[in-house]
Amino acid sequence: MKKLVGALAVLSLLIVVDVASARGRKKSAPACCPTACYTPSCGSGYGDSGCGYTYVTTYQDVTRTVCEMVPVQTMQDVTEAVVTPVKKTVPQTETYYETVMVNVPTTYTVYRCVPETRTVQVAVAKPVTTMVEQTYTVCVPVNKTVKQSYQVAVPYTRSVAQTYYTTVYEQVPVVKTGYTTSYVATCGPVSAGYGSHDGCGSGCGTGCGTGCGHSAPSYAAVSTPYTYTAYQCVAKQVAQTQMVNVCEYKYETRTQDVTYVENTYRTEKKSVPVTTYQTAYENQNVTYNVMKAFTQTANVQQCKYVPKTRTYNVEYTEYNTSYKTTKVPVTTYQAVYKTVVEKVPVTTCVPVAPAPVAPACAPAPCCY
Repeated sequence: MKKLVGALAVLSLLIVVDVASARGRKKSAPACCPTACYTPSCGSGYGDSGCGYTYVTTYQDVTRTVCEMVPVQTMQDVTEAVVTPVKKTVPQTETYYETVMVNVPTTYTVYRCVPETRTVQVAVAKPVTTMVEQTYTVCVPVNKTVKQSYQVAVPYTRSVAQTYYTTVYEQVPVVKTGYTTSYVATCGPVSAGYGSHDGCGSGCGTGCGTGCGHSAPSYAAVSTPYTYTAYQCVAKQVAQTQMVNVCEYKYETRTQDVTYVENTYRTEKKSVPVTTYQTAYENQNVTYNVMKAFTQTANVQQCKYVPKTRTYNVEYTEYNTSYKTTKVPVTTYQAVYKTVVEKVPVTTCVPVAPAPVAPACAPAPCCY
């Protein structure tokens, strides 16, 4: 059934296209008509008052089957789980520990430093004094007088011409260039109807304006240079001379008697006591500190855990699960087929009866 409807739709589309094409041209024969009749004295032919074919559209009933999805609502049994909380109280026993301090006798070892005397052999350095003849040098001072020359710086003063420079500031004239700005008005062209005038309105008066047909003036800036004299402060060095007293020194050689001590050396002999040390070994009592262990007993407090029990009520929640069945509306869709009748346009090509012509008009043979 679906293929038939599709074929009819394609045929209708082709017919509509052919009708539009036939309307667009006047003197061409219809594409579906096999022949066309033409009578020179009886008409223009091709579907006018002469003989030929024409299109006729009729509507036919077409039956087709349509599938529709129809909702169907039914009541179904659904099982639901219901959880109900139930609170209960039960006694509960727990064991806990208490801390108790207990004296426990404990033996421990203590190390003490104890002095202890021991007899040991010790190396001792003993002094031994002997008389030894010793030769030595003696320094004997002797006073002597000699002539000694020396130089002395004697100061004296003399005048010297000294030149120094000072900075002097002067005002010096400097020629500089400046610029003045002026604005010059410039007119546009003369509008039509006012004759031939220049940009500034010759023939209509001096100046620019729209009264003589000129456009509004535009102003241009013109810079004109000019010179002026400015004074600038300039520093210069000026030399000056003055007499200055200068202190100078001249050296003179002088002589004087100088007494100095000169040392002379002589050798002498003398017996002197000399002490030397000899190593000897002897027994001595030496006291040492020795660590010795001692055992002591003492009561030490220790932490002891004593177990105890106690009972208390504990409340907890228990959940009971129950099931119940309820009816729930459920919507399903079913396919329903039904037959419908539709009007389908069908275009056919039929011959047209020719109009009556005069007896003098001989029928022309149909052309193929």
